[in-house]
Amino acid sequence: MKILHILRAPIGGLFRHVKDLAEQQANEGHQVGLITATPTDNDYVKQLFADIEPIFSLGIDHLTINRLPGLSDYQNIGTIKNIVTAKSFDVIHGHGAKGGAYARLVKRQLGDGSKIKVFYTMHGGTLHYNPSSPVGFVFLKLEKYLQQYTDGFVFESENSRRLFEQKVDKLKKPFQTIPNGLSKDEFYKIKPVADAADFLYIGELRMLKGVDLLINAFAKLCKAHKGLKLIIIGYGPEEELFKSMVAKAGIYDHVTFLPPTPAAEAFKLAKVQVMPSRAEGLPYMTLETIAAQMPLIASDVGGIPEIYGEYSDLLFHSEDEAQLFTYMQNTLDGKSEHISKVVDLQKFVKQNFNVEKMARNIINFYTH
Repeated sequence: MKILHILRAPIGGLFRHVKDLAEQQANEGHQVGLITATPTDNDYVKQLFADIEPIFSLGIDHLTINRLPGLSDYQNIGTIKNIVTAKSFDVIHGHGAKGGAYARLVKRQLGDGSKIKVFYTMHGGTLHYNPSSPVGFVFLKLEKYLQQYTDGFVFESENSRRLFEQKVDKLKKPFQTIPNGLSKDEFYKIKPVADAADFLYIGELRMLKGVDLLINAFAKLCKAHKGLKLIIIGYGPEEELFKSMVAKAGIYDHVTFLPPTPAAEAFKLAKVQVMPSRAEGLPYMTLETIAAQMPLIASDVGGIPEIYGEYSDLLFHSEDEAQLFTYMQNTLDGKSEHISKVVDLQKFVKQNFNVEKMARNIINFYTH
């Protein structure tokens, strides 16, 4: 098959998912192409695309893709239609809100005579919006309209499937829930550096990710414990807001902000990772942290309880800053199940979240 993947931002877990899926598809003899927004011009991203280029035998195309709808989208859809036609793709798989919209609007333009199949994985996306907000109302209505141009939905978690039917519409097209997965060599025991920080955050710097909750809880801990360190890795639209929060709390000497760093390298920098998100799909960062036997304090949002399974009592309730503080405090006092259960949790994830199985199930879904 000739398979085209479309997504907006070539960063984070969504991009990781597409890369892993495309690599498995290429290994099975399929020809794969990729369309993303023009990436950030830095050495890390340049190397990332250089590394993945061999996977995409049908090429990597970059377009100017804005997060919110605009006139440029109309031009982009025409460009993608031309790429699809010129390279005779059999399958388009859209990822995230913008990638999914492009994939299905291209099918609309191709018309009823086209044999191309279009699949869509939301990865959270529009499901994070409140239906009662003006923006959420418009985006969710668009999702409902585009269902007619969708040959199949791939949900990464049962939570995402339930939210779709609650917020968008009853599913009228084929769907499967296929969780993200890791490769066997990603399961190991991390060894922190000698002067490792006490806590770590990796991800987008957005209120949606709960970074403010982490900063507030950490500031309270600093009043009771001397010399604590927190490392925050990532970038995002609210980076300056979080830096000002740190300064206002008087803990700037205790917090270090770093640019995006490969997860395996970042894990070495601290003893415990914190994921205080207000909304998630089925985050790779959760899987990767558990696979490395790194203690993790995470919120109970999105598909995270599905990752934890029988260990979901380790999660704190989203927005509950007091519970987050207590869990962080316990790791400092050596009383934490977040530390004592890392091996059991790693074993559970290894048994249930496998990248080869993920890719095989998605490819089978394309053809049935």
